[in-house]
Amino acid sequence: MPKCQHITRVTEWGFTEAHDFLATAYDCVLCGEKTSKPFPHEDQVASIDHTDCDANPCFGCKARGLQLNTGDANSQKQMSNKKWNGELDAYRAARAQGIQPAGTSMAHIKAAVEASDTMGKAFDADTAGTTAQSITKESIASLTEVGAI
Repeated sequence: MPKCQHITRVTEWGFTEAHDFLATAYDCVLCGEKTSKPFPHEDQVASIDHTDCDANPCFGCKARGLQLNTGDANSQKQMSNKKWNGELDAYRAARAQGIQPAGTSMAHIKAAVEASDTMGKAFDADTAGTTAQSITKESIASLTEVGAI
């Protein structure tokens, strides 16, 4: 068995005559050997050989794989609260007029309101049979002929 590369850990604290904290007992983190003074070479940082960390990776090996980014905090995926509330208010206003947009996005709401203005009645995306964007004065004439409106 190879000799332990002792890593000192303080196990007991005491006080000096001036009432300052003082370490009074130590042990080795790796093997548990106890001593009354720090192990030699405590202030030197030994390089760690990571060749045998595959079976039981140490923290250093695990930390190497970490990828840090700002995540959703710096993302344009989410819309601002002001825009979100504006879209919901526009949707509520459209629903209050009897208009049923195809979705809650501002593009759907505006298209449904314009289609309603063009048709002269509330647009309902569920029963219209066409999209709000395709409703024009010409298409209204065709839809009226076939009895869809």
